[in-house]
Amino acid sequence: MQYMVLIYGDEQAWAKMSQAEGKKSMAAWMQYTQEMEAAGVRRAGAPLKPTGTATTVREKAGKIVTTDGPFAETKEQLGGYYLLEVPNLDSALEWARKCPGVHGGSIEVRPVQEIPGM
Repeated sequence: MQYMVLIYGDEQAWAKMSQAEGKKSMAAWMQYTQEMEAAGVRRAGAPLKPTGTATTVREKAGKIVTTDGPFAETKEQLGGYYLLEVPNLDSALEWARKCPGVHGGSIEVRPVQEIPGM
């Protein structure tokens, strides 16, 4: 079964890191990714650019409009994701517990809905 692991955190924390802190953090992310690769569970994953680069599309008064930025003000921003192929939710949650983003952020784990023919 596939699970989406959504990684939320304070994107300003990255901007405030020293170069040494940034290198240490990136090493933890690379190790985590390599562990998932070695276990054969990672199907996809990538960091996202900052929320200032986002564009939101929605309907307002019957018209489709676009707005610069994310859809809502929050303390944590969606910073990236992993798509995992694991046997069950417990396995997905185990990987989420290992995610470096859990320190200072939150990890949302959600099953991917399979729709035949889609």
